[in-house]
Amino acid sequence: MNRKIVINPLTRISGFMEIDVTVENNRVVDAKTKGNLFRGFEQMMVGRKPFDAVYFTQRICGICSAAHSMASSLALEDALNIIPMEQGKYLRDIIHCCEYLQNHIRHFYQYTVPDFVKIDQNTLLQSDHDDFRLPKKVNSRIAQHYFDSLPISRSAHEMLAVLGGKAPHNHGVFIGGVTTQATAEKVVHLDSLLDEIIAFIDVKMIPDVYEIAKYYPEYFQIGGGYGNLLSYGAFNDYEDLGTLYLNPLVSTLNSIEIFDEKKIKEKIDYSWFQSPSSTYDPDELMPEPDQDKEKAYSWVKAPRYNGLPYEVGPLARLILSGNYNKGISAMDRTIARALEAKKITEIMKTLLSQIIPEIDVQSKYELPETAEGRGLVDTTRGALGHWLKIKDKKLSFYQIITPSTWDFSTRDDQGYRGVAEEALIGTPIQNPDKPAEIGRILRSFDPCMSCATHVYRSGEQVKTIKVF
Repeated sequence: MNRKIVINPLTRISGFMEIDVTVENNRVVDAKTKGNLFRGFEQMMVGRKPFDAVYFTQRICGICSAAHSMASSLALEDALNIIPMEQGKYLRDIIHCCEYLQNHIRHFYQYTVPDFVKIDQNTLLQSDHDDFRLPKKVNSRIAQHYFDSLPISRSAHEMLAVLGGKAPHNHGVFIGGVTTQATAEKVVHLDSLLDEIIAFIDVKMIPDVYEIAKYYPEYFQIGGGYGNLLSYGAFNDYEDLGTLYLNPLVSTLNSIEIFDEKKIKEKIDYSWFQSPSSTYDPDELMPEPDQDKEKAYSWVKAPRYNGLPYEVGPLARLILSGNYNKGISAMDRTIARALEAKKITEIMKTLLSQIIPEIDVQSKYELPETAEGRGLVDTTRGALGHWLKIKDKKLSFYQIITPSTWDFSTRDDQGYRGVAEEALIGTPIQNPDKPAEIGRILRSFDPCMSCATHVYRSGEQVKTIKVF
């Protein structure tokens, strides 16, 4: 007998999303991930001064705002033919690293741990399922780490603010490098905060994720999806250091190839958008919203690489870089997030050791009448791309494909589901009245639906809706 399960909103993610799942004989046979809010940032950017993009696009999200400042700055540098100062590149990548750390620590403890660890100290954390398997002593220890992680995650944002002025929505990352020089005092301060974070990751975070994995072994067998992996590259192409993490790569059926950006297409067959073509290059057109479109079910579009859906994020990066070879599943994805937090601290140590205080950190730039560019960067949740065009010294076009758009896309005209949708297919559901498996698999991707979608309705007052 078929049974439909609708979860709306899916809790403990960034933003709002709905998941519709069909279960047959206690296994998932169909799934639709739905982004129910419209993002109008691309339309908002048209007609504005190009440099506004660095600050405006950060407001897409309060969680991964530094990521958008990075992608926007790279797109403008490509358009203006600017090579950033090497010291400026070090500093803004340290800012970007801080966001990685803040997010990975927060997502693991505040969003993932409550799926597996019973936290009794707060009634707000009462769970709607009873599948808790950790021994009491282990459960209590990790529950305490849940609270210990809060000031540690905050310290990562404090580091970001030391160089970027504030967090979120920093003022440091800009075209050509960063807006402020480093000082010896700032470097020492950053190094001190980083040592505290490293100690937390080594002593608590990594042991905790392996402890959880030990008691939930079936999660190594579910939530895998297609197995196609993609990265735009991370902390690579330094003039003096080379690559500290990963060059742009893709992997299909265990065959790793060099990434080719010309193979990216965006599809809108099942998204609430209309355009002259339902498949287009990212720099070709901006589709218009149409929530009455037949068969469509989400504001999230469907990016494809060489015609196929690809997973992006920490697990993709670790596998493509050769730092992880265990598998692709919900639990592998969760472990990868903790391991990548450690990797990011190592990159930060290297970058901090290269900082020369109080020297130029920003290349000069001049705004042309017309230009176009793209900024592709791997960020916390995966591959983030900004494409822009300049006409009469103003933005005439802007396109953004976020990591969660890759992972939480709709299906497409070839019948391919989105990556997260495919990851749910075949999942055994022990109790359809309490389908904990669905939330655990979806959260393993760290969805940021406030990036993938957004609310914008011209001329209407913003409403606040209280959700109990």
